[in-house]
Amino acid sequence: MQKILQALKILSDEIRLKIVSLLAENELCVCELMEALRMSQSRISNHLRILRNTGIIEAKREGKWIFYSLARGTMDKVLWEIVQAMVNKIDEKEYLTREKILIEQLISRRGEPGHCPLPH
Repeated sequence: MQKILQALKILSDEIRLKIVSLLAENELCVCELMEALRMSQSRISNHLRILRNTGIIEAKREGKWIFYSLARGTMDKVLWEIVQAMVNKIDEKEYLTREKILIEQLISRRGEPGHCPLPH
């Protein structure tokens, strides 16, 4: 129960909730999240660290790049259901339309010079 309450407190932050919603659809690196959310690397990294420490997201290293995704396979079942419900409600309201369009554009440029590599 304590882990669920901690996760709900963490997800009550608007930026973290946006990050989780974007990661629900795509595996993303810090630079993609920075551009989509118009935030600095340090702020994004801090939110990612908090989400990782709670077990909501996980990271995969690709050379010097780190790609983040939801921890679907390791997240507590009840927490997973809560996260899914929150993400579905955000999608229903089309709250992150601009950010999602930008993410798709960024993903399409992966592998090009100056952009994130293609994740394996």
